[in-house]
Formats: sequence, structure tokens, C-alpha cells
Amino acid sequence: MMKMLFQKECLPSGFLVFVCALLFGMGCKQKQTISPEGYRIDKPQIVPLGKVLNEISGICFNKENGDLLAISDSKEQVFELDLRNIKLKDYTSKVVPKDSDLEDLVKVNANLYLLMSRGEIVELPEKATDTAGMKTYALNLGGVNDFETLYYDPSINSLVMLCKTCAHEKGSGTRTAYRFDLKTKTFDSTEFYTISKDDVKAVLKTDNAKFDPSAAAIHPLNKRLYILSSAGNLLVVTDTRGKVAEAYELNPDLFPQAEGIAFAPNGTMFISNEKKFGKPTLLVFPYQTETEKKK
Repeated sequence: MMKMLFQKECLPSGFLVFVCALLFGMGCKQKQTISPEGYRIDKPQIVPLGKVLNEISGICFNKENGDLLAISDSKEQVFELDLRNIKLKDYTSKVVPKDSDLEDLVKVNANLYLLMSRGEIVELPEKATDTAGMKTYALNLGGVNDFETLYYDPSINSLVMLCKTCAHEKGSGTRTAYRFDLKTKTFDSTEFYTISKDDVKAVLKTDNAKFDPSAAAIHPLNKRLYILSSAGNLLVVTDTRGKVAEAYELNPDLFPQAEGIAFAPNGTMFISNEKKFGKPTLLVFPYQTETEKKK
């Protein structure tokens, strides 16, 4: 087990109380700015992470204990971010093949699903110690394709993969989603939906927006899809079929390389940044309902 890979000496005082308050639904009385409803994306709680997660590329919320699970591009396992004790622990052994280039992960019931950049999903039992239960599912698109985004949609009991850049998208002005049915353990034979890059630009009122999805998750309360684009420093909000509703430019000082997003059941949002100019970070955003704002 790895010890204290969060850099505890850098944490703000009272951080343990802050995180526990978020996880158990206490509001945060702050004035709303240009942010998604219920958040202040300019006012995160910043948690420095240790060098093991320099290339943190995906996170998901673990409902069993209220912690986060995380992966890193160059590692061969899943880690657990213990938010209460500020520790990084091994969640699985080194069971993923070398050079897999892991980009995202989802936990559904007792299984983990890890996304490889070439468009393959690796299924593992939770807390796996060997490769006995490992299965791999390939989308098998033609050409050179790059995926960084995998999320779970409980309304259809499916995983959804989003192209960061895929060969067939060239010149189309779209980003494409593909559905993996968890009941049949198969990909659909056709695309699930597409997102128009022009729609993102229209909402932002700029022709220069770059939309290459790097992470996504469905909000547990409003049921909308929140998509990060590290390239372009964007947060895009859509419905669960890719219709763009909102888009926000992110401050690159706070979001130097945002490649992971997850939500707690009460709406607390977590965004992870790979190391770029300094240390990797976890950003924590409390969620305020309309009732909490009025208190």
C-alpha cells in the first residue's frame, strides 16, 4: 500500500471538515458567477496530489465508501483517493497490460471498466489482484482513433465512449459517441449520437473553440452530461444525447490539463488535472440547490 501520496503539508487547514461537509450535503454560501447552475467554477477547493498521479487521466466516484477511484496513463492499476484520511491507496494490483494507455474508468456494481485510448474497454472485478477475471472489448473502428472519455448512463444501463479525435470525423464538425450495452456486453453497430462542434462555438460565441472531449459524467441530480475538453479549456453541458445546452471557458491556471470528472450523489463535483506546469491537482466544487442558496 502506498502511503500519503497526497501532499498533506500543502492542504488548506480544515480540508477534512470541508470534504466531509461536501459529501454529506452541506451547502456553501457563495455568490454565483459564470458557471453551471449550482457551482462556482472559479472558486474550487484545490487538493495537491502526489507524483504517482502526475498523469492522472480519469476518476470516478465510489459509492461504497464515498472516495474516488483514479487511474494514471503510465500505471497498470487502479488507485483509491481516500478523501477522509488524505491518502492514496492501491485499489487493484498491477493487472493491466503495460502500454495500455489508460484514459478513463467507471465502476458499475462490482466491476471496473477501464478505457484504453485506442477504443477498447477492459473489464475487471473490483479490487482485482490478478488477471483471472479480465475481459477486453474492442470497438474496432477503422483508421487512427483516440478516446479519452468513458461514462456510465444508468438510464440505459450502458457505458458511453466519446471520441477525442476519430478518423471518420475529419471534416464532419462533430464528435461521436458509441454505446456499450452492459447487459449484452456488446457495442452498438452504429454511433449512439454526435455532438456538433459548431453548436459548442455558437453557445460560447466564438469560432475559435476547440472541443476534444477528455472526460465526462452525468450529473446525479439534473441528469445532464458534463463534458471536459482539456484542449480548449472547456466545460460543455449537454443532454444525454449530445444536444449542447451550455458551455464554459475554464481558467487554464486552475484547469491546466483537466482529464477527469466525477460527481458525488449530492452533486459535489470533482475535476482532476494532470501535472503540466506544477503538481497534479484535484479540484472540489460543492453543489448548491436553490433552497441552500436562500439560507
